[in-house]
Amino acid sequence: MTNTVRQERVSRMLFEELSIIVGSELSDPKLALARVTDVRISRDLRNAKVFVTHDDEEVPQKEVIWALKSATPYIRSQIAMRSTTRSVPEFVFHYDDSPERAERIDTLLAEIAAERDDAPQDDNASNGSGDNEETDAPGIAGDSA
Repeated sequence: MTNTVRQERVSRMLFEELSIIVGSELSDPKLALARVTDVRISRDLRNAKVFVTHDDEEVPQKEVIWALKSATPYIRSQIAMRSTTRSVPEFVFHYDDSPERAERIDTLLAEIAAERDDAPQDDNASNGSGDNEETDAPGIAGDSA
């Protein structure tokens, strides 16, 4: 089996197991609304970057990451019991702010679309091709030279 296929398989398995553990098995109330969004594992399968987000905006990102770091021994022991891999990777937790960035981009695009719909239509802007017809027409002074 190639290394990338194995990486994908282990990454998928870790994503599923970590989603269950983080979503329902940790007792820390700060992590009640935490979700795993992605898992990226190194080529040697020894390190895994775990990306998480939190649905409660009042809980600071640093507290979410700190709570997950303190729960890492429990998480690793659960993964060791549930998986068939020879070793459990070291987890490095990162806060994934891409859902917030995607929401911000969607909001900006909606505002731009609303501004375009509300802007008055300029007659000269819609008839811009008429100017090009004069410069492209045969018989212009530059053609006879």
